[in-house]
Amino acid sequence: MKKVGIFYATKGGTTKAFAEQIAAKIGADVINIKDVEINALAEYKTLVLMSSSYFFGALAEDWGSKVKLLNTIDFSDKNVAIVGVGGQERHPDSFCSGVADFYDKLAFSGVRFIGEVCSSDYKYTFSRLQHGNALRGLCLDKADGDKNEARINAWVESIKKYL
Repeated sequence: MKKVGIFYATKGGTTKAFAEQIAAKIGADVINIKDVEINALAEYKTLVLMSSSYFFGALAEDWGSKVKLLNTIDFSDKNVAIVGVGGQERHPDSFCSGVADFYDKLAFSGVRFIGEVCSSDYKYTFSRLQHGNALRGLCLDKADGDKNEARINAWVESIKKYL
């Protein structure tokens, strides 16, 4: 079984760039979800599921029907981290909400979710990814340029013990 796989979907390339940045820090394979069948996820012990959010909190199109097939994989011995890419200013009422679909689909699968972050460093009004004072995954905003590197570094440190 392979160690860490980052599975992402992107439209404009921003999510891919963030995926590659994270992969360089944790030694992960980077896979565009549109290029593989959903059963490719089963090959990894730790998965990072990434997507940009569009419109009012929808996953990137390439995740499409594949997110519905996540239940066909046994996640009971896996770690899953969620990473969303969105715009706090452009979509403050649905910031990174699309990636909450990953959480919703896997919540009762026996998976261990890793990589929760404090929400106080962000400026938005609503996110389906929020749980109390935390986000159930890392959220990145291209407009936050200088903050993203620090957010990624802190997040990587928080998940290292699971890698």
